[in-house]
This record gives sequence, C-alpha cells and structure tokens, in this order.
Amino acid sequence: MLHAEWTKFRTVRGWLTGMLVAALMVVLFALLAGVSSNQQGSPPVPIGPGGEPVTDSFYFVHQPLTGNGSITVSVSALRSGIPTGPSDLQPATVPWAKAGLIIKQSTRQGSPYAAIMVTGSHGVRMQDNYVNDTAGLPGPVSAASVRWLRLDRSGDAITAMPPPTARAGPRWAPCT
Repeated sequence: MLHAEWTKFRTVRGWLTGMLVAALMVVLFALLAGVSSNQQGSPPVPIGPGGEPVTDSFYFVHQPLTGNGSITVSVSALRSGIPTGPSDLQPATVPWAKAGLIIKQSTRQGSPYAAIMVTGSHGVRMQDNYVNDTAGLPGPVSAASVRWLRLDRSGDAITAMPPPTARAGPRWAPCT
C-alpha cells in the first residue's frame, strides 16, 4: 500500500511541484525572518544585576543620596485607574500599583536597587534587584491606615524598615 501511494505521488507532477514549492517557501520565510530581525538601532533591553533581561520603568522624584543615610516617607493614599476599554479608565486601584521609596545604584535602566513600597492590594513589599520580593504589612493604604516606610543605607547594605506595630513596639524593625 505504501509503495503504491509513493508511486502515485511521484507520478503526479502537480503534487511533486506543490511539495517542492511549499518546502522552498518555508526556507524562504525562515531566511527573511532572520534577515528582518536585525535589532541594530533599536533600544537595548535593560539587563539586571544577575544578567537577566528586566523591565525597568517608573516615575520618580530623583534626589542623590551620597554616603550613609535614611529616607522616610508616609503614604496615605494610592490611586490609579483600571482600563475598561480603549479610552475609558474606571476609578480603582491596580492590585500591583506601587508607591514608596527606591535606592538605585544609578539612574541607568537595570541597575541594582532596593525598594520598599505599598501596593494596591498586596500590602507593603520590599523588593530588590528584580528577583527578590518580601511581604510586609498586609492591607491597603488609606488616610485611616497610613504606612510609614524607611530605607537605611550603611555602606553597601540597604535595610528596609517597616513601620512600628503594636507587636514590634515603638521602634522601627529591620525587614530582611
């Protein structure tokens, strides 16, 4: 049966020509895709401290911190909009919207950083170098539930300080 089908395939000129054209089209498509994927002139993908590609874009107020020091902020509101259509924003808070503090090695995309922030639905988070994420106080931020955040830098070490709680007492406690 297989021999009969192979003989039939070879003897019908249109089938053989069609298969050859299809194979050539596949090869031609692969070559054209390879030639057109030249990324010269396009912006480079930011690379994180571990060598992995990262997404690094945000809005911030920039102030250099030379030497050792601390930055403290209180966050009493976090508002954003959730798109429901091409040009329609519903007032709500995006679950992973963030507001807080960040210390970066430089303003270059992909540079090492440490951050402590409040999120829309995931409480206080400490994140660093694009791969580490530590949960802090749960719950959303509001005027009735203000979150105090602090980053301390001593040499190359950055420590995030969540706000004092009834359990932690009146002093700030390091978050590792």
